[in-house]
Amino acid sequence: MEVIITEWAKQTYLDLRGKVFTRAEYKNTLRPDAELLKTSYPSDPKFGNDKFWGPAKHKGNILKYGHKMKWHNFGNGNVQLRLGVVIVETELEGKKKERAFLCRSYIKNDKTEKREMAKLKIHIKKIVDGNYTYRGQL
Repeated sequence: MEVIITEWAKQTYLDLRGKVFTRAEYKNTLRPDAELLKTSYPSDPKFGNDKFWGPAKHKGNILKYGHKMKWHNFGNGNVQLRLGVVIVETELEGKKKERAFLCRSYIKNDKTEKREMAKLKIHIKKIVDGNYTYRGQL
């Protein structure tokens, strides 16, 4: 599957790098986990582990196309790091197929979870409408 890096993903990576995770943690853990979407989604056992992968929910409802990658006790601050992922069929460069879009990363706590799921809901609509900024592929 193609894995698309959005502007939202790029910006939150820049915001969190150095503050929440090191370059080594990114290269050795975060990037390889995200690349599983490209190489072995959904067959890798990690996608069956609800401690690593799960549906995105907003106000108790599952968001269509929305998912979360999860890392527990991560980085120097032992935070709960999350990455919003949208998996949907889109047309890009004349090719229509299912793609994974990396959206915002965030540190989970009671306040951020609700806000970030609301933002992911907006990102899903924008991606479906083709209204996002493409920053590359994994």
